[in-house]
Amino acid sequence: MKKIIITGVTGQDGSFMADYLLKNTEHTIVAGVRRLSVKNHQNINHLVGNPRFKLIDLDVADQANTELVISEEKPDYFINFAANSFVGVSWKMPVNHMETNAMAVLYQLEAIRKHSPDCRYYNAGSSEEFGDVLYSPQSELHPIRPRSPYGVSKASARHMVKVWRDSYDLY
Repeated sequence: MKKIIITGVTGQDGSFMADYLLKNTEHTIVAGVRRLSVKNHQNINHLVGNPRFKLIDLDVADQANTELVISEEKPDYFINFAANSFVGVSWKMPVNHMETNAMAVLYQLEAIRKHSPDCRYYNAGSSEEFGDVLYSPQSELHPIRPRSPYGVSKASARHMVKVWRDSYDLY
């Protein structure tokens, strides 16, 4: 049975993805959540108890934790929805946004490269990468022109994924 790690599973996209995969595949879902003093698990409460759904502690901004999880779980797929996605706040917390949205991707890619090189990787992007758009609708060919620290962090992650895929033949 294949294994999928999903980060950001307590959010809208992550919880919908977990629902979809549990309904439409036979895969095991490993749901990585950041430990909080007050849990925000309302989007995934209905999944607890499903034998194919495993909830684990995973702080994507912690390199050691990320590497440990990937080395132990050896996922077939890694879907990264985890992000600090508050554009306006990114001006007040630019380092946090870079750590959570860009450095976390680097930690994931490096751990996958070392411990699970056949793993297929997906990192959720954002329209904020396009920033000051030149035309609408945008395509993948539109230039990346972020206009906020959040946009910069997501654009950085996009480029990192491309470079790691090209350089290390990752999926």
